[in-house]
Amino acid sequence: MESSKEEVPQWHNLVAGAVAGAGSRLATAPLDLVRIRWQLEKTVTYPRPTIFQALSTIVQNEGGVSALFRGSVAATYLWVGYSMVQFTVYGRIRTWFESQDDQTNPHPTLVSFCSGGSAGVVATLLTYPFDVCRTIFAARGVALQPLEGKSRTFAPPKTLYEFAFSLYHKRGIRAFYAGYSPAIVQIMPYMGLNFCIYEKLTQGDKGVAKSGLAGSLSGAISKVAVYPIDTVKKRLQAQAVFGATGDHYEGMVDCFTKMLKKEGPTSFYRGLVPSVAKTAIATSLTFSLYRGTKNILEDFHKTN
Repeated sequence: MESSKEEVPQWHNLVAGAVAGAGSRLATAPLDLVRIRWQLEKTVTYPRPTIFQALSTIVQNEGGVSALFRGSVAATYLWVGYSMVQFTVYGRIRTWFESQDDQTNPHPTLVSFCSGGSAGVVATLLTYPFDVCRTIFAARGVALQPLEGKSRTFAPPKTLYEFAFSLYHKRGIRAFYAGYSPAIVQIMPYMGLNFCIYEKLTQGDKGVAKSGLAGSLSGAISKVAVYPIDTVKKRLQAQAVFGATGDHYEGMVDCFTKMLKKEGPTSFYRGLVPSVAKTAIATSLTFSLYRGTKNILEDFHKTN
């Protein structure tokens, strides 16, 4: 995320993004699992379990601690690929903006927002099938439960290959992009705000600690802002594989309307607490690992 005046190789963004994506995914996988489970709930029982209770239940009932990392292969591919593309595209777009004439170059805040939002859209489109797969694996424990007295016969996939093979033959290639409309709608403001707030807080400071703190705040704020759209996306992704569990959603608007009418406005915020916690940690790690890796690569580049 350097200006065009600094002569550093663009592949630094690629490598630093991969490190950032892998590290943040490993640290936040259990919280991501709980968040997705709660987003897919059609009914809610009270009192609500705490995050710790939800994690404990999964460990006890679904095969031990390894169950907390269900779908980690797909999620790791998603996070690594997403971060690599995101930081690379962001760096290139921002460099292009900053290379323009000062009179035509927009405000730095707008540059960060547009660069971040555009990078998020590109990264989402290129890695979206892994996002669908991650959701399905995380939903295994939910999908096998009876719904309104009806037994379910469709068993969720157990491997990445089985997921891709069965989904393609049952639903076709379009199923790999189920829910992409809300995904694109949410990612532009989400990543735009994320990078915009991050750049504002760091002000070009290359310190790893400051990058981590700024990333945590920017991630939490931007996640709360777009969370309802993310919930709609998860519902459409699950429906693509498991079919309609109750209401059938024709698309983003139909899903939003039916959720609002039948489940109330709070349904859009199910799983918000683990999601914000996960996002704050993940974004903090993403930016700090990215910044730390970039610093190492830049130091090596300058001395060789």
